[in-house]
Amino acid sequence: TLISGLQQVEYASSVSGNRYKQFIPLLIGLAQDGDGYPHDQILSGLTPLPSQMALGATWKTEDSQMAGFALGSDLAALGVNLLIGPSLDVLDSPIQEGGDDLNVRSFGGDPFWVGEMGRSFIKGIHEGSAGRVSVFSKSFPGRGAADRSLDLEVATVRKSLEQLKQIELAPFFAVTNNPDSKENTDGLFVSHIRYQGFQGNIRATTKPVSLDSSALIQIMALPEFAIWRESGGLIMSDSLGSQALRRFSDPSLQTFDAIQTARSAFMAGNDLLYVDSFSGTVDENSFDAITSTLEFFKQRYNLDPAFADRVNQSVLMILLL
Repeated sequence: TLISGLQQVEYASSVSGNRYKQFIPLLIGLAQDGDGYPHDQILSGLTPLPSQMALGATWKTEDSQMAGFALGSDLAALGVNLLIGPSLDVLDSPIQEGGDDLNVRSFGGDPFWVGEMGRSFIKGIHEGSAGRVSVFSKSFPGRGAADRSLDLEVATVRKSLEQLKQIELAPFFAVTNNPDSKENTDGLFVSHIRYQGFQGNIRATTKPVSLDSSALIQIMALPEFAIWRESGGLIMSDSLGSQALRRFSDPSLQTFDAIQTARSAFMAGNDLLYVDSFSGTVDENSFDAITSTLEFFKQRYNLDPAFADRVNQSVLMILLL
């Protein structure tokens, strides 16, 4: 009822007093990782599903596809049309002391099988929803070897791009270039992770890859992603108001520039910006920060042709989705 009401409000605003404005449905998204609280965002009323690790432990792709089918069917019935998941993270073994605790939100520690289980799960989502739920696989480019939790600080993965291709990126390769389009992810959900030694120099560390245009463009230029991207594959940032990004911007947590953070994420290559708890130092609340950011983007669009082209590219892919 809530989602239907929101879509009705959006439709009413598109036909009220402006015959040139077209109705664009809202994207309604959530994460639903299985196994109940705290990994699910809807805690009752849906088909209870096991965690990804429990599915991975079966070594049966058909079980993963069945779970995806059930979830896709439930979400489509509610009107949810964007799933932030599944996680395609490969668990490091052994887990580093003090490292990021994915808990049971991973299909396992073998890159090939994480890809196989993820591909089957995504196919189930698409089939169960009759194509009405889009899938944004996380946590791109991979957080299984992160040195700390992503909740409070920007984590670091000490691997080169060549090493990432063999382990962290392998499951994402598996869901971007399949002849059966139902097995392909619709988008990638980019995490706030730094990579040390990304270009072979162990002393060099990227910015959080969600904000690092050089690193993200280099990854997306890989043949395994390039065709998928050209075919309309979307990129979505993790929360730009997260404690981790705030601490990265200012370790004292005294200042935070919401507008410039959004601009950096967009120019890095993200088509969709996730703005949870998104308030800057000069903003009273997230609503003010979001409206100020939209106004900034509007001004840049009108003044900067290169920025406008970038916006147009992303908007077109979002509309096609």
